[in-house]
Amino acid sequence: MDSKSGSMKLLLALVAVVLVAGAGFCRADDDPDLNTAGQLPGLAQPDTVHTNLWLTKALMGEIVTHAVSSMPPDPASVLLVNDGSKQMDELFGSVATGILRDRGYDLFVAAGDSTGQVQVDFIFSFKVMGVELVYPEVGRTLGIWQRWVARDVAVTASVQVSTAANGQLLFKDIVERRFSDRIDNDDFEDVESDLYNFTTAETAGSGWQNRMEEIVVLGTLVGLIAIYFANTGN
Repeated sequence: MDSKSGSMKLLLALVAVVLVAGAGFCRADDDPDLNTAGQLPGLAQPDTVHTNLWLTKALMGEIVTHAVSSMPPDPASVLLVNDGSKQMDELFGSVATGILRDRGYDLFVAAGDSTGQVQVDFIFSFKVMGVELVYPEVGRTLGIWQRWVARDVAVTASVQVSTAANGQLLFKDIVERRFSDRIDNDDFEDVESDLYNFTTAETAGSGWQNRMEEIVVLGTLVGLIAIYFANTGN
């Protein structure tokens, strides 16, 4: 066996080791379940990438729709009561306003701190308990080049619907809606929004330990190439 043939076999063997090591940082692309969990209306459209803000509003809309199903159909007047004080509560109120208005309800908000100043049929109270956005997994080639990012968005809200006349409770629950999908790396920069702090997040591969693992894999690959050319040169 000449020196060049031996060097080539050494290179192939070491590259195989790197490939095995890199497999620990990436997953295959052929898992159909990653894109089907928690389907929302419109998500089945081909070549459609929805932003984190769009998904958050869609999940809020599902919660509102679930609560509104307890109310008799219009015509009726509804008082919206925001029991929270965060940006996510304001966004939830906007989503609820759109859905109730589209269904034909007349909407009111309380003047000042009292809800008794407005004569309405129903009171729709809400408070968002949390909006969670995480990127739990990152698919990489050889553990280095990012190929896709897994995304999980969850919205949890406390909603109460009652009659204004006698306080009859029609709906009261803490509701959670969640959606998971996978984003191609070419589209990843387009999904985040700086409008709210809950529509942006760090990927799972952003930690220093993950970066060190990537550097080690890349350094090993570069070293193998250097050894190969050094041996072939001799």
